[in-house]
Amino acid sequence: MKDLEKQIIDKALNELLKRSRAAGASLTDPETGVHPLVFAWRTPPKGVLITTNGSESYAIALERRLDKQRTDESKRMESDSPVVYLAHASEDKPAARPIAEHLVANGIEVWFDEWEIGAGDSLRRRMDEGLGACTHFVVLLTEKSLKRPWVNEEIDAGFVQKVEGRCKFIPLRMGLSLIALPPLLKGILSPEIDPESPPTLRYLVDQIHGVSAKPPLGEKPRYVQRVGGLAHLSPAAVAIGKHFANVNTTGAEFEPQLSPEEVADATGLSSEDVEIGILDLVQAGMLHETDVIGDSTVWALGPLFITFDEHVHGWRPADDARALAAVMVNNGRDEYDPEELMELTGWSKRRMNAALHAVEKADIARCEQYLDGTDWAVSSLRVSPQTRRAARSA
Repeated sequence: MKDLEKQIIDKALNELLKRSRAAGASLTDPETGVHPLVFAWRTPPKGVLITTNGSESYAIALERRLDKQRTDESKRMESDSPVVYLAHASEDKPAARPIAEHLVANGIEVWFDEWEIGAGDSLRRRMDEGLGACTHFVVLLTEKSLKRPWVNEEIDAGFVQKVEGRCKFIPLRMGLSLIALPPLLKGILSPEIDPESPPTLRYLVDQIHGVSAKPPLGEKPRYVQRVGGLAHLSPAAVAIGKHFANVNTTGAEFEPQLSPEEVADATGLSSEDVEIGILDLVQAGMLHETDVIGDSTVWALGPLFITFDEHVHGWRPADDARALAAVMVNNGRDEYDPEELMELTGWSKRRMNAALHAVEKADIARCEQYLDGTDWAVSSLRVSPQTRRAARSA
């Protein structure tokens, strides 16, 4: 189940990465008139960091567009006419039916299989339609339903919708303890339901209609950052990031692998500052930390070079990524390998790898990575429409 949970979360976060990059696709920078690059990468444990090489005005415009996407999804989920997809095992239909009837009686549309699937209908198509239209995925959890493969498929689909922000996920327990829930559901509030109990049914209606005593939201913090900007990082994180950008000789990930003690010796930071700085960079998706039997080791990830190289080496991977797009388009081929591009640009391997990380994180070429024993950030690059658009603004 944990492997399944990881696959579901990975799928949803990768979709979020695509949406974040695509959000700026039709926006031009009000200060330059060109299409800036939007970089997005994952941060532990389940986050996404968004940066851009556009102006401050563009960063604000991008943030507003991302906010609008989230607001539109929220409005859909919190509309006056919520739509519930009610998943349940066929054996639990006598309990599911009164729940569905109570929701409908209280102004809530319900996708309930015996109402929605007619003779000759495709079960899968009708269920997909119901899942795609729902604002709330509700599943009735019992000892029987947890053992039904079909119900588990519905739970998987509903959970992906939840992680993507497309619906609210509400598990209802009936005759089932919290301990009996699978790991995927233990971290989600799952109220107990009794189809014969008006208070529990009323609670469900209130949750779906959004009846809440929650106070109004305060001012949102900025989350779209300027690529290469360091103001959002602590001084310790900046010192550590610059050190890794300086000592890494190839621009490939995983080297060098340093202990916190080695980082402290190299930067002159205290062990406490090193601990905090490493944590900042790990959470920003720029360092990876592993701990084996008490021995901690950290190494650089691609976003670290995108962020710090201009402050250490003087080149800007964001600009270099756009320049690579121009080189690829101008040479008229569909596919390139890093060695060819290094020869065409005259850059060092260190600079080329940093640019390749930027190309991949901005999704401006179709990148492949092979287990070929080399230390290139990307093994091959294919020209895409995004490559041509980036090339025009180089």
